[in-house]
Amino acid sequence: MTIDWVAKALIVLILFKPITSWANDISIAQVGDDFTLTVVQDGENNSIGGLPGNTTPITGDGNTMTMTQQGDDMVVEGYIYGDDNTITTYQGGSADNSFMRGTVVGKNNTIDARQGKKIDGSVDGNDSGNFEQYLTVLGDDNNVITSQVNSGGTGSGHHMAHIIDGDSNSLSHLQYADGKKNGFIEITGNDNTVTLEQRNSASHFTDIVLTGDDHTVYGEQRGGMYGAHSMTMDLTNNGGAYNISTIQNSANAQTYSITGSCATIGGCAVTVTQN
Repeated sequence: MTIDWVAKALIVLILFKPITSWANDISIAQVGDDFTLTVVQDGENNSIGGLPGNTTPITGDGNTMTMTQQGDDMVVEGYIYGDDNTITTYQGGSADNSFMRGTVVGKNNTIDARQGKKIDGSVDGNDSGNFEQYLTVLGDDNNVITSQVNSGGTGSGHHMAHIIDGDSNSLSHLQYADGKKNGFIEITGNDNTVTLEQRNSASHFTDIVLTGDDHTVYGEQRGGMYGAHSMTMDLTNNGGAYNISTIQNSANAQTYSITGSCATIGGCAVTVTQN
């Protein structure tokens, strides 16, 4: 379905629904291909598709979406269906919680979800953490880049849980700066690549579950103060090859558990480094 630029503009204008001058609540419904959507919310109770019972359904191929929330209470929730889409979200500039939850169904999509780390790569100086991020990606050949980076504060923390079901997907997640960090990843399929890095002080916990063959996994936990490091990987595969590399670097306790089966001529590779 093709929508001309006038229709697209009307859809966006109609569905932007400010309840008060401070609420900044936006709901978007878009069907079509090759459109560009840019949303910017600056300050107060920012919400995109986050109202009770309301999400952000977008259907189509080849679309580019950029959503930026700067300051105060921030929520992004959305459902995107289609192929070859580029979705970028940023939340930053707040001492309070930031929340992202989304589902992407399709192939060859690029998802870049950042909390505390700006689109240009810089870190906002006002973020103390308390980030939550939940993504579900269903399909093949998708590239998912996510990060949770705050400017400090040992009382802050990061929590993420990502689910991917498909083949040849790439997931990279960074949790950086002070505060407790939890990372949960569940992947079903073949030939997927996972990178998860947790850095700086406080405790770090990672749990990765993979079903399928030929996965490449890199896990890194670094930071020497206020907490221990724990990493668990469970590979319930069909006997195919896999390549796992982990690094734990801390002055405190470090534990890891890797469970898998390998029944292939090419063999499997596991490297664990603790400092």
